[in-house]
Amino acid sequence: MARYVIYLCRCREEADESHSPEEFSLLKVETTLTNTMIEKLKSALHNCFKFPTLLVLPRYRAVLQDLTIEVYAHKHALPLLAQADGVVVAVAPDLKMVFGMSKMVRDRGADTIQQEALKVAPLVPGEAFVGSGAKYRFKHIALAVIFDEFKRPTPEYISKSISNAIRMLREKGAKSVVVADMTENLLAQTNWITDKQREATAELTARIMVEAIIASGGNAKNIKIWCVEPANAKFFINELKRHEQEEKSASKAVPG
Repeated sequence: MARYVIYLCRCREEADESHSPEEFSLLKVETTLTNTMIEKLKSALHNCFKFPTLLVLPRYRAVLQDLTIEVYAHKHALPLLAQADGVVVAVAPDLKMVFGMSKMVRDRGADTIQQEALKVAPLVPGEAFVGSGAKYRFKHIALAVIFDEFKRPTPEYISKSISNAIRMLREKGAKSVVVADMTENLLAQTNWITDKQREATAELTARIMVEAIIASGGNAKNIKIWCVEPANAKFFINELKRHEQEEKSASKAVPG
């Protein structure tokens, strides 16, 4: 881009003598604008087209029966290839999207989903709410209630709310669904826990979420797990590999 602009300016300078005063004045103004805006333009183009945001590939893809599950990892935004018809994020019974990935998704939807959710809150643990999505990103946003009123999660709440969210999205016509990693929601006072405790929570969360997704079966054909903490992706991958191996072993055990 910079090389192109320099070449363009040189051509204008060389053409100055052969142009009329009006043309010369116009070219000079254009060159000035280009020079003053080039750094901002370069920065904007860099932010829009940098590889990590737009073209993050799935870390892993598993096909279990008729369900395709992919694992994506990106810290700051949902990768372009991971976008889908619907997205599932974790919330408490009050349905307030004030933390982590739920806040990120709320902001993408210009706060519309939050206003819709507050009209039906509170919901009981294990239930889900589906509202408006974010233009050009996903058609619907589903809020999965994984906590009780005291912000206590249980495996049953997580599993049931994910299943309900995916089912409700399917009823809205969603064929592909992003399910946000809920590990960070389950970590209380994340700055004070050890790495070992964090990994144990991530491993347990991955197991519960993958089992809930698989149990949802035909409610969606394509599930994309989005890990905002890239280190958590390996636990989801391990779970998917385990299920693949179990499915493979089961198929061999069936008499041919």
